[in-house]
Amino acid sequence: MHKLSRTDVFEWMDYLTVYETYENLVTVAGIQAGRYPGESSLPVRMNQFSAILALRGTVRMSLDYIPYTVPAGHLLLLMPSHIIQIVESSDDFDAKVLVLNKGFLDGCEVRKHVASALDYMQFYKNPCIEFTPGETAHLERCFLLLEEKIKKRTHAFYRDVIQNSVFAFLLEMANILVSRIDSFSRPVFSRKEELTNQFVQLLLQHAGTHHLVTFYADKLNITPQYLSMVLKEVTGKSANRWIDDVLTLEAKTLLKAPRSTVQQVADKLNFSDQSAFGKFFKKNTGLSPREYRKS
Repeated sequence: MHKLSRTDVFEWMDYLTVYETYENLVTVAGIQAGRYPGESSLPVRMNQFSAILALRGTVRMSLDYIPYTVPAGHLLLLMPSHIIQIVESSDDFDAKVLVLNKGFLDGCEVRKHVASALDYMQFYKNPCIEFTPGETAHLERCFLLLEEKIKKRTHAFYRDVIQNSVFAFLLEMANILVSRIDSFSRPVFSRKEELTNQFVQLLLQHAGTHHLVTFYADKLNITPQYLSMVLKEVTGKSANRWIDDVLTLEAKTLLKAPRSTVQQVADKLNFSDQSAFGKFFKKNTGLSPREYRKS
């Protein structure tokens, strides 16, 4: 068993756990979380597919800035590009996690076959699904079986075994999920909640190039003052704070690419120069862009 660092899979987990992995392409992990006192973790953009099965306790988090409470017996599906932020977990929170690297999915037939059985967008919009006790126990056994397959590293056909085992796992999961699709419904939002949702979608799309509240207010046909008032009321954060948080997240994501220079990141995010970008980044993270890369 190996130690799982914060930067390997779940940067938002402020603790270490143990896991089994196949070349960091397929990972089965166990999570046992403690409570986060005082403040939540920073938001992180996912770049893998992850399935988290809550076995005990409860975790509160936001997904694309929408709050979710995930109790025992629930499956959380995290798609690439989801933005996740953990808020708080109970002391007894326990879960099993499967993480599939996009490179692994692209290199095998798993995704194509499973995607034919599931509606991707339905689960993107409804990521937290309740399981029966029997379904939870069955999927937990599937996690353990896949974990055992990953451990057999001397197998003559190891990669094929892993691919087939992941395929089998996803089909077992899909078999449960297909029965849930008809029960999904679009959440009903108030006008202010709908404005907040529209603002977040615009922000995720344009944060890298547009840093001013006036741009988003114009897109929504409201005044900047009203937009900030709505966001403060619904989310507790001002429009400027929202923009800074998402822009910081975009900057951190781009800085992880080793071939991108700090100047290139500053240009991509539409800062006037590298100095302005550095001041913004340090103000919001406490680190310079170069210090962040080293950390």
